[in-house]
Amino acid sequence: MILAYYKKLLRNERGAILPIFGVLVLMMVVIGGAAIDVSRAVNAREKLSYAIDAAALSVATDLSTSVMTDDEITQAIEDSFRANLANAEFLDKAIENLSFVLDSDEGTINISSSANLSNYFLDIGGFGLSSFGPDTFTFGTNAQVSYSRFDVELALVVDVTGSMAWSIGSTSTARITALRAAGEELVNILLPTGGTPSGSKVRISLVPYSQGVNLASYANKVKGGDHYSVSGNCVTERQDYASNTVMLTDTAYNYDTANPPALESFYGGASTNCSSSSQFIPLSSNRTTLINAIRALNTNGGTAGQTGIVWGWNSISPNYANLWPSDSAPEAYTNDDVLKFAIIMTDGDNNRYYEYVDTERRRVRVCNRYYCWREWQDVAVNDWRERGESESYSNTSSTRSRDLCAAMKTAGIEIFGVYFGTDNSSAGARNMSACASTGNYYQATSSEGLIQAFSNIAKKIQQIYLSQ
Repeated sequence: MILAYYKKLLRNERGAILPIFGVLVLMMVVIGGAAIDVSRAVNAREKLSYAIDAAALSVATDLSTSVMTDDEITQAIEDSFRANLANAEFLDKAIENLSFVLDSDEGTINISSSANLSNYFLDIGGFGLSSFGPDTFTFGTNAQVSYSRFDVELALVVDVTGSMAWSIGSTSTARITALRAAGEELVNILLPTGGTPSGSKVRISLVPYSQGVNLASYANKVKGGDHYSVSGNCVTERQDYASNTVMLTDTAYNYDTANPPALESFYGGASTNCSSSSQFIPLSSNRTTLINAIRALNTNGGTAGQTGIVWGWNSISPNYANLWPSDSAPEAYTNDDVLKFAIIMTDGDNNRYYEYVDTERRRVRVCNRYYCWREWQDVAVNDWRERGESESYSNTSSTRSRDLCAAMKTAGIEIFGVYFGTDNSSAGARNMSACASTGNYYQATSSEGLIQAFSNIAKKIQQIYLSQ
């Protein structure tokens, strides 16, 4: 009876597809689950790749503007990961497996990381893990970016003459107010908050000029105060002396080796019309020092643009390294890891120059035993004299300005020229255009335009040194 039942059961084909269907369903679930697990892993890898790219670019920007230790680099990458992978379940593992290679010679950083995800759908009651695949999917990626290995020295030469107290265009905003805002914007871009002066790769000098440059405590030395009685902080220019052609160069202020050096070999004064609150700042990475000095800029006097240009050059010239504090000393021209720039800005036309006078013709009183009279005689002066002149593109001060700019460019300094005014055919505009390196001339016809010009120049300088 029982034997007959089993024979009948074996001959019965109804429902035979059911076990096959069950097996197929199980396989489809496993395959579908595997697809989901693989998709999760691929998506996670894309997130990790994005986070590494973002971290690499962020750190490269930091490395381009400041010197960083390995610990600081690691912390910066981890902070970037946490910002870009905030909700990722693999964040901790990605940070744990983080590594980087810094090549300071080539200016590159390579960042890599890996992580893993648990396979949920392959694990069916523990059966899938051992039968169908691993318990996790491991994934990783890396990114390499270049950063600038260059340091930057920038001379900011700005006009603080009397006309800068005037407004421009139809607004009532004084030009000097716009200049303060523009200068502060430039510092904020090139020396962003959060950095430290000792770690920055960008240094900026501030050179305000009118009828000279207020060199403050540095004035006495460059005017020959170590050997002669001199006074005043307002420093102008110098002239060629004997066989030394130095007027349009950055030759050191103490080039004359005679004992004592000739007074006429030093820089002159001859003016008291430098702005007392607008002081020269040698190369500095201290944004607070620079911003405070920019906010203190005020107006006074006529325009001797050549004095601002020469002291802008001197502020980034290695020939003046022993004049400034050690952390303000410019690097050598032969240092291929340093880029030198100058921004020269004016709102008007040059109308002053200076010369050293040995003697000058004067009417003097002469007497004999019987009577006195006046006659012309050559009288010893041995001092500097200020010479006023008509505003012109071809006058002495404008010609000297352009010659100085040409010499700076020959020395490898890239110049940005900014004219702050509406007359693009004026001597000031033409001088700035001639001074500027190719493609670096800007004209600002409004306060907003000056701020934008300084901002664009700062970003262009960033682009130059970040791309090299």
